[in-house]
Amino acid sequence: MTDSEVHPAPFVMLTQDDCPSCERLKLMLAKPLKGQFESQIEVVHRQQHAEAFFALTERSGVRSTPALIHRASGKVLLNTGGLGEVRGFLTGQG
Repeated sequence: MTDSEVHPAPFVMLTQDDCPSCERLKLMLAKPLKGQFESQIEVVHRQQHAEAFFALTERSGVRSTPALIHRASGKVLLNTGGLGEVRGFLTGQG
């Protein structure tokens, strides 16, 4: 059993191929947010992890990407275009 299976990341990012908004969110997390949340987010890619992706969308009701999901509360952030919204969601301020 890996550490990620025992202690999963508190957040999940749903993403998929051919998704410009997904790429913008990834760049935002890497550049302006300087990767500070990288270890806290598990990326679930629709084409690469189809079973996990569909289980998460079924449970959360998410029908579009990108989406951030807080595992413990089930809260979902779909409006990932703004730095303030993303940072607030990931720090519990949003």
